[in-house]
Amino acid sequence: MIEIYLPSNNYVNEFSSKKNSEKLKIIELGLSLFNSGKDIIQFWNNDEWESKIKSLETQIKTKESQFNEEKTHIISKTRLEEEGKYTSKISSLNTYIQDLEKRQKDSVEQLQSVYGTLDEKYEQRTVERIKGEQDKYETRIRDLQDKMDSLREQYESLLGRTNNSTFKGQDGESMIDKQLNLMFPKAEIEDTSQQPGRGDFILKEGDFLLMLENKNYSKNVQKSEIDKFYRDLERESNNDIQCAIFVSMNTGICNREDFSFEVINKKPILFIHRLRENMVSLKLAVNFFKNILSMKDLDLSKKEVECAFKNSISGIKRNFSKQKNRLDKFHNEQVDGLTQLESSVSDLYKLIGMKY
Repeated sequence: MIEIYLPSNNYVNEFSSKKNSEKLKIIELGLSLFNSGKDIIQFWNNDEWESKIKSLETQIKTKESQFNEEKTHIISKTRLEEEGKYTSKISSLNTYIQDLEKRQKDSVEQLQSVYGTLDEKYEQRTVERIKGEQDKYETRIRDLQDKMDSLREQYESLLGRTNNSTFKGQDGESMIDKQLNLMFPKAEIEDTSQQPGRGDFILKEGDFLLMLENKNYSKNVQKSEIDKFYRDLERESNNDIQCAIFVSMNTGICNREDFSFEVINKKPILFIHRLRENMVSLKLAVNFFKNILSMKDLDLSKKEVECAFKNSISGIKRNFSKQKNRLDKFHNEQVDGLTQLESSVSDLYKLIGMKY
């Protein structure tokens, strides 16, 4: 047995409270750990190892410096290579762009030259063509001006005649006389205005004989004139008359529709309004009478026959009016078109500084 004296502290007090067997194990374990720790401490304090560590640190710093230098060199070399590569491409593209700009400039100059030549040729031809059109229209304008002067003189003369009822009637009869001769070139036209009870005209064509009564009033024809027309048709001296037409040149007729049909003394008659506006109604009426009179065994004294013809003539008049309206519309459209054309030509002259 060995007695050992130790200073009093917590570790020693705890150690003294242990059993002897435990104390031996603690001593063995503590010595073992002490010896191992001593070797480690010696290893740490060894100068050789310190030198080795320093050498390794120096090598690491050297390698790091070499790596940085090599990295910088590679980056610089790569940058130079890439810059050279793209500089060549950029230079090539700049050359190509300059070539395109030069070709574009040459093309523009050529086009300007061509346009200049075309403008000169077109301007010369346009001036020549417009000069020809100008001469043509000036000639036409002079002709129209002459016609307007002539018409103005006729109008002034006619205006003076309209103040005289005799002249007024003669003018209407003269117009109808001309129209009858134009419409019926094979017929015999007799002016009966000076023969009492024989109307104003007798139209004879073969066996066909028609009396025409004309009124050239400024107001609607009154009933007294119609009654006189009836009395004339019932005269024995007019038994040769087969049919008759009562026309008003400028107005309507009292209590009678335009193109109204009647039968007087077994003779078919028609009343026509405003004949001056539509001379074709005269030809339509004559052809209508020719068709009626060509029918054999036709008894116009029967009321049902007269009514049938009244309905028929109403339909004919409606269809005729529709067709006339269509023709008038077409005529107006053509006149408007010509007016617009003349206005366009006038505008063209103004644009090029010519006097129309």
